[in-house]
Amino acid sequence: MKINNNSFQLNEKLSLIIDSSDNDGLIFIPNNVELNVEIENYFGKIVINKIEISPIESEFQISKTSIESYIPSLDIKLLDRYIYKILSDKAGLAYSPYTYFPNFDFTIFEKGRRPSNLDWAMFASLYVFSCNVLPQSIKVELSLAKYLRISEENFKRFMKKIPEDLFRKSGHIDSRGGDISLNAENLIKEFLGSDQESFEMNPYLKFYSETDFS
Repeated sequence: MKINNNSFQLNEKLSLIIDSSDNDGLIFIPNNVELNVEIENYFGKIVINKIEISPIESEFQISKTSIESYIPSLDIKLLDRYIYKILSDKAGLAYSPYTYFPNFDFTIFEKGRRPSNLDWAMFASLYVFSCNVLPQSIKVELSLAKYLRISEENFKRFMKKIPEDLFRKSGHIDSRGGDISLNAENLIKEFLGSDQESFEMNPYLKFYSETDFS
């Protein structure tokens, strides 16, 4: 992958060139074809603004038939996951969506201590945030367990223990989604104090739905 910049800050756009050298099991790009992709950092979510499929051949070699023959073998269903994987590589940009989550000490969950209502509220908001910003093909529970340095089993156990007056799960326990209550919002905003605007302005910290916020 060729990237036109070495940073990916809030609202920043990147231009990517992806070709057959990027094939790794998540995507498949035929030889002589490249994707020109524009992405944007929207509060931690990688938004794909544009995808263009271009032949690599010279203009003298290009024909409609040759271009169309490549399309059936093109597989970019997991393109968002591939881009996320490449950008988050520590040897590269080391991008992390959690940079756009309020700074909070979650070690209480790692140490197995009794969480306070604020801990639960932040935990729920972190879950909602992850549901929104992680690619659909990435398992939220596994990603968050790694981030919190706990087992996936413990993460699921904590999810079931969140007080109902702070968080409501939507759908099946293993499906994405849920929203935090007004009580949880108030606890978080009180904790953030003068920085609460970062919570109010971020579209992914409170609610989750199948509607695309971006």
